[in-house]
Amino acid sequence: MPLYKFRVCLEEDDSIIRDIEILPTQSFLAFHKAILKAFQFDDKHDASFYKSNESWHKGKEVALAKKENAMLMEKVPMVYFIDDPHQKIIYLYDFEAQWTFYCELMSITEEKSNAKYPLVVKSEGIAPKQYGNTPIVEKANDVFEETLAFDENEMNGQSDDELGGEKEEGSEGSSADGDEEGDDYESNRGGDESMEDY
Repeated sequence: MPLYKFRVCLEEDDSIIRDIEILPTQSFLAFHKAILKAFQFDDKHDASFYKSNESWHKGKEVALAKKENAMLMEKVPMVYFIDDPHQKIIYLYDFEAQWTFYCELMSITEEKSNAKYPLVVKSEGIAPKQYGNTPIVEKANDVFEETLAFDENEMNGQSDDELGGEKEEGSEGSSADGDEEGDDYESNRGGDESMEDY
């Protein structure tokens, strides 16, 4: 019997991959369970597969639970979606968290008699934690904004001496424009330091 080998990767990081072999006659439910196991996710949430074109646009849907205009995973065999030697399929798990996986058919070979399918045959990259993840960029931006606000409030209540500057009478460097440039420098420097922590 023919054997499909799919490469499954995260939409947000295609360096984290799992190659999964599955039989054409096995259901999308079996593929769903294999992906969750391969990425060490639980099975407590809803999910759907979508037939895709070359540009990763969603087409026909196969859903875990009954849904209007969608087929059920347990009743649809993998072969139903295969129209191309490199068929692409989108897998969406947990509609709230929006975990999105790209599944691409890599090869069609022959079933091995002593193997039990579906089977993970290759694993690269550490799977992300399913719960409690905060995107690094958003976290860093929040810290930057908080630090910037803190620096401005703190500096507004300090004299030039407290800031370490020497104010000379009649000096052009004591103009309002100069003070604003100094404030901007200190604020930006504070933001950069907080960013380096992440």
